[in-house]
Amino acid sequence: MQAIYVLLVALFISMLLVPPLSRFAGLFGMTDQPSDRKIHRGAIPRTGGIAIVIGALIPVLLWVPMRPDLSAWVLGAIVIFGFGVLDDRFNLDYRLKLLGQLVAALVVVLLGGVLIERIPFLGLDPLPGWVGLPLTLLVLVGLTNAVNLSDGLDGLAGGLSLLALGALSVLAYECEDSSALMVSFAIMGATFGFLRFNTNPAQIFMGDTGSQFLGFSTAVIALIVTQRPDTAVSKVVPVLILGLPILDTLSVMVRRILDGRSPFSPDRLHLHHRLLGLGWNQYQAVVSIYGAQLFLILLAYVLRFSADLVILAVYAGFSAGLLYILWVLSARLSYSGLDHDRADPAVDWQGRRSMELVSRYLATWSSRLLGVAVSSTLVVGAVIAPDVGSDVATLSGLLLVLLLLGFWLPPSWRFWAERLAAYVIAVAVVYFMSSISAIESHKSWAFAVFAVFGGLTAIWVRFSKTGFQINSLDVLILVVAVVVPNLSAPLYERFGWLALGAIILFYAIEVLMSDTASRNGLLRASVVAALAILTLKGLADL
Repeated sequence: MQAIYVLLVALFISMLLVPPLSRFAGLFGMTDQPSDRKIHRGAIPRTGGIAIVIGALIPVLLWVPMRPDLSAWVLGAIVIFGFGVLDDRFNLDYRLKLLGQLVAALVVVLLGGVLIERIPFLGLDPLPGWVGLPLTLLVLVGLTNAVNLSDGLDGLAGGLSLLALGALSVLAYECEDSSALMVSFAIMGATFGFLRFNTNPAQIFMGDTGSQFLGFSTAVIALIVTQRPDTAVSKVVPVLILGLPILDTLSVMVRRILDGRSPFSPDRLHLHHRLLGLGWNQYQAVVSIYGAQLFLILLAYVLRFSADLVILAVYAGFSAGLLYILWVLSARLSYSGLDHDRADPAVDWQGRRSMELVSRYLATWSSRLLGVAVSSTLVVGAVIAPDVGSDVATLSGLLLVLLLLGFWLPPSWRFWAERLAAYVIAVAVVYFMSSISAIESHKSWAFAVFAVFGGLTAIWVRFSKTGFQINSLDVLILVVAVVVPNLSAPLYERFGWLALGAIILFYAIEVLMSDTASRNGLLRASVVAALAILTLKGLADL
């Protein structure tokens, strides 16, 4: 409860500070001017980071029990804050920025004892100090810059940090580290308050003050949570939690070095620039990057207790696949777009054509994959269902007869009969699957499966032209579906997982039936097959 209070206080402090800081940004010379490398067209205040830092630190200092590592984080954050404000005012040389980051990292390592003591493939023995100290400094400074360099589109760095901090707060909760949990919540609350004014079109930027603070804080919390001696969480899980900023930073720096330039030289090679070059607008680019990072975070949670080699192999495969997809899209569309600005309202026809092509592919393939996944789940769920009672068998039989008679029913009646049968079988399958002990003991995998369903549904809704609409009631249902499974009482937990799975399947089924361009005969066949299986299993038990 106290963690929620800390989050809310941080949120309101940040929201209250943003308007006056924005108003006086011009007076202090802290505005971001347009340039060839930037997307925006006018001068925009870059004082939002001040609101984030103050909003996060005040509730932490008031309510979070201090210990050496967190006290050192506060001091390091103040150092980052000072150098960040100077950078936003005077545009410091990158070497001075690195100096500030290095000083902050040294404070955390030397005063807080935050240290990487074990790394993959070198056994369980602690690393010697002369190896662990520079390695920790490299990781802290590297992750700070990774988030800092991702701050190129409205809401991008803040959203990526929120996703990462959300994952780390879950790990902190599982490790029973309430202080780290409250610090994560404080930073998340302050970032939420800022994002209220930073979504496209942004009214204010976080500047280097905010992006460096978020990167530094996320890196410190990641080490605090994963380097604990009493946790079974893999030490390399942060590689997935911050996977996209890390990949973007490394790939860009490698390309600069191969071109014979400084790895810190400015250009338009970052992931978000490449997506804009494909003809995407800011909203599409940001949401796509969110989705990719959320996928990595789901993998991080599912694989958190796996071997380090497995996690690194998964991350390497994801990175190679993403870079390959970007290369294929650029080659197929014959349009790099690095000299064009997608924020310009005069979008050329080739950019529009490329975006329409990508949207059509995403809508088509998400619908096909969703159809196969949902149909397989319905049939497999019916096959493995234990103890099908006579009531379920009777209901399944009646619905099966209704569907078979549907060929002679009016179209409107057939429409509702198909949906009724699909929804009923979806609830039945989720209920039976939740009662199987093997699935109950591997709930994280079941959650990952339904997360994939939800992700494919979201992709189709976003890129399809069918006109499927999401209203405020859908949002409330989604909130209930997400919150209820996390309630502690066993009854609420069981009901919550049933509601979550059923709601996700409902929306997936609705998408498949709404997509007139898709061949949803597979879904109809799977519903008929699942009803027949449940009917026969129920009769066999009589």
